[in-house]
Amino acid sequence: MGMWLRLGGAVAITFALLFCLEQLRDGPHPGRLAAELQHGAAIRLRGLFWLAIFAVVMVMSVVAAGRRQMAKLRRSDG
Repeated sequence: MGMWLRLGGAVAITFALLFCLEQLRDGPHPGRLAAELQHGAAIRLRGLFWLAIFAVVMVMSVVAAGRRQMAKLRRSDG
């Protein structure tokens, strides 16, 4: 149960940080017209970037949880 709470906490923190970064980055920009010309490409690239960050955080959380579980099983066997 503790493993899933940690994993859920890591996911919640990741989403909260991503949301905050997006809000800070999307402030008013005076040169908005030039940015709008590349809007579609920027959206796709940004989505891939955040997906990569999320995937790394999720993989690291699952690996850490698995290592803790294996250590717990090894201690109970010995």
